[in-house]
Amino acid sequence: MTDSQRPIPTTLQEFADGDESDLNVVAPWTGPAVDPETGLLREPLRGRHLIATSVGWPKPGHEPVAIQLNEAILEELYVRPGLLAVSLAISENNFNSTRSLSIWEDEAALRGFMKSEPHMVAARRVKELMFDWEGAHWISEETTVLPTFEESRARLAAVRDPGPSAFASPGE
Repeated sequence: MTDSQRPIPTTLQEFADGDESDLNVVAPWTGPAVDPETGLLREPLRGRHLIATSVGWPKPGHEPVAIQLNEAILEELYVRPGLLAVSLAISENNFNSTRSLSIWEDEAALRGFMKSEPHMVAARRVKELMFDWEGAHWISEETTVLPTFEESRARLAAVRDPGPSAFASPGE
């Protein structure tokens, strides 16, 4: 059954519970902390760093605008001071859910990226372009293992507000 034939979830929890068995890593781990040949850490991370994750479910028909905004965000992200590593994944099964997972030196580095012009321009349009979206970040002291999208789903579930989403219902 295609997305156009399935009912669109009406809550963030329903989107989050969607089938992502086909999650496809479209951008493997990359960044200054990652060896480009192996995709593994070049060396252990310093003891305390920040991990950030986000996921969104894009509305169909907005792909050209979303692609343009994402290209600008990625150009900024890949050169952003304090970024250690980033990976991106998509699940067609779950309404094209788009996941990001990144490692930052600290919260100030993440906040700097979040306040950058490309990120702010996209953030202002997220309700227009996405059925729903969520994000979280946490401190980690894991120095030798990269976080996983499975872990990011669990972290998001742990902090997800059980109430209604801040997004407008898909029918609006």
